[in-house]
Amino acid sequence: MALHPSQTVFKGSTRDFSYIEMQAHWLGNNNHFFYQVPDNEECLVIFVKGSAQFFWQDTNQNIPTGSIALLMPGEKIGILPGDGKFVQFYTMQYRSKLPADKMRGDTAGGSFIINWNDLPVKTNARGFRRDYFDRATSLCRRFEMHVTTLHEGFASHDPHRHPHEEIILNLDNQTEMLIGDQTYSGGPGDFYYLTSGILHGVKNTGKGSCSYFAFRFE
Repeated sequence: MALHPSQTVFKGSTRDFSYIEMQAHWLGNNNHFFYQVPDNEECLVIFVKGSAQFFWQDTNQNIPTGSIALLMPGEKIGILPGDGKFVQFYTMQYRSKLPADKMRGDTAGGSFIINWNDLPVKTNARGFRRDYFDRATSLCRRFEMHVTTLHEGFASHDPHRHPHEEIILNLDNQTEMLIGDQTYSGGPGDFYYLTSGILHGVKNTGKGSCSYFAFRFE
């Protein structure tokens, strides 16, 4: 049960997922969010504004902005605003077109939480990057997530292709994405979906730096 406002960011299917949905959630005034992951789904939780109290298994952790949790099928969680005031977070739920492989998920490490403050920063001439994880799960042969911050006017890399699918979630400022032979513009809260093998490349077109989450899966 969730007592809070929420909004669907996207919902549909992909090459590898029969169902995928991302929702934005806002909690305030001590409202709460309780959720159990269905037995045929996984859920990624991403905290983007404010801090949260995160209840999972027998733990209660304070989660700062930028932290994430990756939850295998059947997990139960609870979320409260960390300071009793406000927290914003995304949930991304998905189902594979193939049966869940619990042993693969358990062998790869099962469910986990990553605190933003524990992420190493990799800097380069274009900006910097923080890597969250790159591993198998119960529903994915490979699932990789990172956040990139680009300096004004820079692209993350030359246009390229890869075999896995990818979703880019724009956090702030303005970006431009080449997808195939077309160029699209995006602002805060917008996303780009990149299917397997498509030519693509993202660039910061705003004033100042911009950041985005990238999710790659197969």
